[in-house]
Amino acid sequence: MVKQLVYPLYKWSHKTLFQTRNYNPFFRKIHGGKPVLEGHISAEHLANPQLDQELAEAIQQLGVSVLSHKIDVQAYDQYIKDTQYPDSYYGGGLDPASNFVEKTLEHYVSTEFIEFGPETVFVDIAACTSPFYQIVRKRYGCKETYQQDLIFAKGLHGDKIGGWAHELVLPDQHVDAITLHCSLEHFEDNSDTLFFQELERVLKPGGKAIILPFYLAKEYTIHVDPAYNLLKFHRPSIDPKATLRYCDWSQFFSRHYDQHALQERILQAAPQLSLTLYKVENFLEVDPRCYLRFIGVFEKKS
Repeated sequence: MVKQLVYPLYKWSHKTLFQTRNYNPFFRKIHGGKPVLEGHISAEHLANPQLDQELAEAIQQLGVSVLSHKIDVQAYDQYIKDTQYPDSYYGGGLDPASNFVEKTLEHYVSTEFIEFGPETVFVDIAACTSPFYQIVRKRYGCKETYQQDLIFAKGLHGDKIGGWAHELVLPDQHVDAITLHCSLEHFEDNSDTLFFQELERVLKPGGKAIILPFYLAKEYTIHVDPAYNLLKFHRPSIDPKATLRYCDWSQFFSRHYDQHALQERILQAAPQLSLTLYKVENFLEVDPRCYLRFIGVFEKKS
């Protein structure tokens, strides 16, 4: 009852506060010597696919292999039929207004890049309440699968790992496969760099980390919702090298890398990992609301 009364008030407060962004003294107007912009940079890339092609060519200049990937749409449909997602997970596919298709598509595409088997040690990073680690365990018979997130008590508790993603309480060279579904972009400050260094430690030689979507953009960009952060008493650390954008989306923080930020924050910081970038050609065939533009596959060098 209390939640039903408070939530509409919170929504009204958020909407009203966001509308003050152009003159509110708590919201910066300049960042890193550049004006703060508005709107999500992904919308520009989705509207103009040529931007992704130019970005892929720029990343190739770093020595990164950039390959094309086509989703097997029929196989995805079969995956959904075979996998019983709970109704609590984005409406279980029954709510057309939810994000169920994109989220489950990310899960399915992960299985296209990982050869799961009974001996596979698997971790789903920043998973929140996602059932994917349980799906992997059931479908492929994996004996050791984990769900990691900040919302869990710090440390290892059964199959849940709590705390920061760069502080995995697992032995060195213990993990075969790791996934991040719509999560890396939310790693604030230097936690993204620290996470890739942690991957170097926990992955077995030949082990993989699959990041999808791997959020890349024509310009190194950080998005925040200033009203959401203010109402939540959260002050994100924002790299002065990034362009800052305001979005009305009730998220703390989202980072999109250009080729320079990718090189500096990830590739140079974690030289034991080899990146192959996949440009997804047909994500809109699955659903016109999907946005799985790039997949990053990081492999621990032998």
